[in-house]
Amino acid sequence: GRYNDIVKNAAKAGIETIIINSNEAKRDKGDSFDDMVKRATSMSYSGNYAIDKGHVLADAFGAKTTPHIFLFDADLKLTYQGAIDDNVDRKSKVKVHYLKDAISAMSKNAEVKIKETKPVGCSIKRMKVAD
Repeated sequence: GRYNDIVKNAAKAGIETIIINSNEAKRDKGDSFDDMVKRATSMSYSGNYAIDKGHVLADAFGAKTTPHIFLFDADLKLTYQGAIDDNVDRKSKVKVHYLKDAISAMSKNAEVKIKETKPVGCSIKRMKVAD
């Protein structure tokens, strides 16, 4: 329930967003591209969406959960990574908006105060690699 707000907030700050599905091992049960397009449509998501085949991008970034946020500045320097906010279960109970605050700081050319938090969510379902 937070993605549309994130996309709108980022767009106002001139920041592009992309939602990446790295759940390679669960593509047939709710996380297939077609299923995700249906969900995006039903939720009126306005952001970009991509499939991370072989979870290559997730592995390169060290992504652990869905969601696991990575925010880069115009020079592609990582300025924030971790959770969206301090309450994964209840949007109405959020006290600290990590991502929103980081985007706000970037839009003002200010330093992001909290650069990293623990990502909270479901683990990324990776395919097992054969030895």
